[in-house]
Amino acid sequence: VTFNFTKSWGYKTANGSWDGMIGEILKGNADLGAVGTFVTAERLEAVAFIPLHTPN
Repeated sequence: VTFNFTKSWGYKTANGSWDGMIGEILKGNADLGAVGTFVTAERLEAVAFIPLHTPN
């Protein structure tokens, strides 16, 4: 297991690429991101999210 730390969850840049955690996943530098991030429409188009499950 290797841990890669980024300074952001990931934002789409002006040239259409992604930075942060989502950029690392899309570039193949990471297999998954483990963080409580905000799900946005742009992020949903870029990567798959696992549904949040919380106990009742």
